[in-house]
Amino acid sequence: MSWNAIPGNSTGATVVALLSATLLAACGGKTDAGTAAERTPMNVQVVVLQARALDHTLIATGTLLANEEVELVSEMAGRVTHIGFEEGGTVSAGQVLLRINDDDLQAELRQVQANLKVARDDEQRKEQLLAVNGISREAFDASAAARIGLEAQADLLQARIAKTVMRAPFSGSVGLRNVSVGSYIAPGTAIAHLRQLSPIKIDLAVPERNGRNLKPGVPITFTLEGDPTVHSATVYAKEPGVDASSRTVRVRARTANADGKLVPGAFARVELALERIPDAISVPTEAVIPDIQGQKVMVLRNGMAVSQRVDLGIRLPRAVQLTSGVQAGDTVLVTGLLAVRDSMRVNAIPMSNAPKLNGEPVER
Repeated sequence: MSWNAIPGNSTGATVVALLSATLLAACGGKTDAGTAAERTPMNVQVVVLQARALDHTLIATGTLLANEEVELVSEMAGRVTHIGFEEGGTVSAGQVLLRINDDDLQAELRQVQANLKVARDDEQRKEQLLAVNGISREAFDASAAARIGLEAQADLLQARIAKTVMRAPFSGSVGLRNVSVGSYIAPGTAIAHLRQLSPIKIDLAVPERNGRNLKPGVPITFTLEGDPTVHSATVYAKEPGVDASSRTVRVRARTANADGKLVPGAFARVELALERIPDAISVPTEAVIPDIQGQKVMVLRNGMAVSQRVDLGIRLPRAVQLTSGVQAGDTVLVTGLLAVRDSMRVNAIPMSNAPKLNGEPVER
C-alpha cells in the first residue's frame, strides 16, 4: 500500500509542507528572523566622560577627647577635712578641691621653726666671735651647718603640708567624687576626674598613604552617633611615625565646644578633605573590567565597542577616577560588559540614572 498525493487533497499538501519544514530545521537551515536578530546591535548603556572637580575626601572613625584630662589623686595619707567642688560642676584653675588634716605636720613645722630661730641666733653670735678670733672656724661651720639642716627640715615640712591641699591644675569640669569628708585616704587614692571640655579634640587614624602628606591646618567635618549636626574642626597635630600593626597614622583635630554638647569618649564619623582635583575624569565603578593584566574599560568608537587599558586613581563609593587611557568626551560602556566583545557593534543608550561621580568621599 502506498501514499500518493491526490490533486486537490488539502490533507496531503499539508503533510508535505510539514515534512519539508522539519527537514529544513534538521539540516540547520536559518530563518530570516534569526538572521535579522543577529544583525541587530546589542543595547548598552553608556556615559560620556567629563572633566569635573573632584574632592578627595577620606572617611574615618574618630573618638572625642578632652582638651586636658587628669585623674585627681591624693599624694598624702590622712583624713579628708574639706571638699571644695560639686560633683559634675566646674572649677577654676588653682581652686581648692580637697584638704587633708595637717595638724601633726603644722606642729612639726612650728617646732622646727623654733629650733631654726635658735640656730640662726647662735650662728650670728659665733660669727661675731670668729671675727675677733674668739672661736675656731670649725665651731662656726658647725653652727652654720645646723642652721642649714633646720632650714631644709622646714622646707620639707612645708612641701608636705602643701600636698595636703589639692588644687585644680586647670579650669574644667569635675566628675563624680570617690571620697567623702571624714574618710581616711592613702597616697594614690583617686578622688575624681577633671576634664577641660572647650576646646575638644578628635582623635582618628588615617591610612599610611594619606597620613604621610597630611599637614596641620587641614579642615575636617564630623558627625556624632544619632546626631545629624555637622561639626567643623581643624587638624593641629599628628604622630611623626606609622603604627606598624595597623599601618595608620594617628591624627588629632580640635574644635570649640562652648555649649558643652560634645563629650569625651563619643564616637565620631569624620570626613577629612585631602585634596581637590580640578579636572578629574570618573566613571561608574561597574564600568571598569579587571583582568590579569590590570584594568580596562570598553570605549565606543564608530559604533563599536573597543577595549581600552586604564589606570585608576581615587576610588569613590559608586565611581572611580581614571588617570590614563581615556579623556574627556570619550563614551564608555557601563552595561552589557559580559556579553560585549572587541569590535562588536552596539546600540548606545545614555544612562538616565547616572550616579554622581564627583564629590563623594571614599570609605576606609
